[in-house]
Amino acid sequence: MNGRKAKRIRIQAEILLVDWLKSLLSKEEGDQITLDSYKNFMPEQTHFMAQRTIYLNAYHPKWIQNKIKSILRKEPSRNLKTITFGELQ
Repeated sequence: MNGRKAKRIRIQAEILLVDWLKSLLSKEEGDQITLDSYKNFMPEQTHFMAQRTIYLNAYHPKWIQNKIKSILRKEPSRNLKTITFGELQ
């Protein structure tokens, strides 16, 4: 994958994650979440183990990046900015 495209995917994943976190919280608490501070609201553990296999936690930035990549593989002409959080589920 092109490095510039990967960077755009990482940035879009962060934007979608911040929007998701804001939708879970009240308006006052949601205003505290920014692209710089969203990691403070995320759990420390990035993976979990089930049946002797390690899995990536859902709604982690890397998980969102993988979902965005799968959408772009299915629809290569798709604009990255048009992907919404509802499509990732």
